[in-house]
Amino acid sequence: MSLPALLCALSCCLLLCASCMSPVTNLVQYGLSDGERYLFPASEPGTGALRGRVLYESAPVDQATVLVAEPEGTPHVTWTDARGQYHLTGLPPGRYVPIVVAEGLENEVLRNFLGLPQAVVVANGITVAVPDILMKSSQGEPLDADAAVTHELTPLEAYTQTSPFPEGAQAQVQHWSFQRNEEVNDTLYVYLPADAASDTASFPLLVAIYPGHSLIWEDISVAFASQGFAVVAMSPLFAYGRDVKEHGADARLALHFALQGALDPRIDGSAPLAISGSYGSAVLNRLIRISDQPFVAVVLLGGISNAFTGAAAFYAGQLDWPVHLGYILASLGTANAKPDSFMEYAPVYSARAMPPTFLIHTLEDTMVPIEQSYEYAQALAAAQVPVRTHYFADESHYLQVGEETSDVTRNLFAMVLAYLGEHCLHSTCTALRTAGTADVP
Repeated sequence: MSLPALLCALSCCLLLCASCMSPVTNLVQYGLSDGERYLFPASEPGTGALRGRVLYESAPVDQATVLVAEPEGTPHVTWTDARGQYHLTGLPPGRYVPIVVAEGLENEVLRNFLGLPQAVVVANGITVAVPDILMKSSQGEPLDADAAVTHELTPLEAYTQTSPFPEGAQAQVQHWSFQRNEEVNDTLYVYLPADAASDTASFPLLVAIYPGHSLIWEDISVAFASQGFAVVAMSPLFAYGRDVKEHGADARLALHFALQGALDPRIDGSAPLAISGSYGSAVLNRLIRISDQPFVAVVLLGGISNAFTGAAAFYAGQLDWPVHLGYILASLGTANAKPDSFMEYAPVYSARAMPPTFLIHTLEDTMVPIEQSYEYAQALAAAQVPVRTHYFADESHYLQVGEETSDVTRNLFAMVLAYLGEHCLHSTCTALRTAGTADVP
């Protein structure tokens, strides 16, 4: 192909894909501001509208969430009816890539004939007819009894670990690695009660998705294992960056190993529970949506629920983030052109898929503001998901147990144990409902 023809083809691709350059241009503009907020101009209220249909295998998708967002993140949302049709109104003029979220299906944007994201142009007083948005199944690769061999599940070091809290907490630890997509994930750790000697013993599965490397949070894993849980802990692999889908696929594989008995035959995964927080909450939501085994309850601490409203708050100057977090947000692009990047961090729109959920958040959180949990609680309740909340005015975004465990953390630990025990179906969980309360002042 000649150079002029190549340039012509590239130009056509950029015109057909309104979102191709937005992460780059957004970063450049943010960088030129010397790390100050790159503030988008506020949009005036609009009267534009979109009308279209959402299909899966030629059938209409009912109750799917359809969203477009303004460049800085402000979302506009509606839902499909039984015919798969939607009508989204009140849009300011601009270019938008619509995105759809539906239970059991993969998030999907409007695409052109090349399979690239396609923007629609909205003007005041006009209803735009949007081409059909075609959904796909969210099921990942089939996992079978040979998955441990196929993905090279490998035991690494085994050791005994203690934690300063609760007093005398101790756990048996087995470190594992596995391979997927030619990447080796070595963030997988299994924690069992220190006295788990019998081969016939059984412990309820607690999946822990941490926002940083598993070892940073080892005191927490040991603390829960000391109370009778089999804790399967992992964290986002650095090689995948901020790709929630890839992190979720790793978590699904680790869960599969646990359910197969490959990590330890004493793990009872028949009714798994989970804990997570911050960035890890988005990964846990992804895992729940694609898991082959339903969870019975989850606990989220300081979790991200809606990147769209979070971004809008940042660009409006309402969040005081460090410069590096601003660059991470800017790298997502603009929300009108790259809604798929933001949707990975917006589990509020897939609340229907969640099991009973306990939201814990501090009023003083400056990293993930408490409004994120307020919004998530409302979405869970609207989806008729049992939701419990605990908001408190102490500590910071991250809560850690250790040598100087605060009274607030001691109380939260006891509350989480009681909640997990309430939903746990394992025979040992009656004791878990009151476990840890002796450590609360």
